[in-house]
Amino acid sequence: MSRSLASRIKELGEEIGLEVVKITYAGAFPETEEQIIQSIEKGYIPKEDYCPFKPTPSDAKQLNLNKISKRCNPQSILKRAKSIISVAQGYLIEEGEDRLDKKGPLFGNIAPYAVANFYYEVKLKLKKIIDFIDRETNFKYSSKNKSCYVSLVEKPIAERAGVGWYGKHGIIITEKYGSWVVLGEIITELELEIDNPVPKDCGECRRCIDSCPTRAIVAPYILDRTRCLQYISERPIKVPVDFRDKWGDRLYGCATCQEVCPRNGQIKFKKYRPPYGYIGSQVPLVPLLTITEAEFQNYFAGNQIAMRSREAIKRNAVLALGNSGDPEAVRPLIKVLQEDDSPLVRGHTAWALGKMGGKKARFALEKALKEEDQEVKEEIATALRRF
Repeated sequence: MSRSLASRIKELGEEIGLEVVKITYAGAFPETEEQIIQSIEKGYIPKEDYCPFKPTPSDAKQLNLNKISKRCNPQSILKRAKSIISVAQGYLIEEGEDRLDKKGPLFGNIAPYAVANFYYEVKLKLKKIIDFIDRETNFKYSSKNKSCYVSLVEKPIAERAGVGWYGKHGIIITEKYGSWVVLGEIITELELEIDNPVPKDCGECRRCIDSCPTRAIVAPYILDRTRCLQYISERPIKVPVDFRDKWGDRLYGCATCQEVCPRNGQIKFKKYRPPYGYIGSQVPLVPLLTITEAEFQNYFAGNQIAMRSREAIKRNAVLALGNSGDPEAVRPLIKVLQEDDSPLVRGHTAWALGKMGGKKARFALEKALKEEDQEVKEEIATALRRF
């Protein structure tokens, strides 16, 4: 029965719009656990990513190890788990005229995976598969639905299941849809026939490594998150000065390593309007500088960006405007320097005004030297040295 059910699960997945549906066993991922620990020790992954609260020096490592172990073991999610249904859905969509209406220096770029909430869409589709399993098995087996890598290591699951293989950028590449996919999985007590991994790799190609603007891919398959613009764009942290010119017009995310990948070059855009959290690939920057928390939640409602810090998104907007070179951005940036509550945002605004140049920017920076926050004051002084 399980073999037949596995086939019907895959057929249902195709019917509801999941591009790839594969199955693997629910064993732990000890190699992945070790890789994560090594990356933390080398500083490629901040320890805070695996701490549920701010730890003391004596218990920091133990907290990290505990959280890592759980993420690498599907049975931490479901104790009697036997199988994992691993899925992928493409997110490369054609925006048409909507995209053309929003181009220009005062717009920020959204990475393709975040133009809508594809993860939520996948999660709802996985729920349909769970409902199907429940009906077919008369509710004898428990199943849990996951998407967006928060509680499980999705990419190792997808690799083991044969959804795709690892690119050197550390992203799963699928046969038909390249790496332009989001992943999801169902952990179930049901024992299903499993699929084999895909026997492919990137060969000698290293375009992603050579093209990364901040050299975040330190070796094949090894990513230094502290250098990755995608990672930095999500968090309210100081952006290294030598990364700021390279930030370009990004508002959220970075897809350079995927854009240069030969496996992605021939992937066709889907003519499809996602139903959840759609914001498009271009967002006006100036309104974000003074956006309230309520307005922020309303604008990005349903999109994963709404789960991020408003402070981080405002910082991103400031950097993108500084790189735009558009004189219309100077006055709004000056207002931020003078009035914003966040030292992080004000400090990056000082950099942006220094990058923009001009009399108005210089006068505003000189006036702002009375700033009380020492780090912001240093940013202002550094910006003035550019004139």
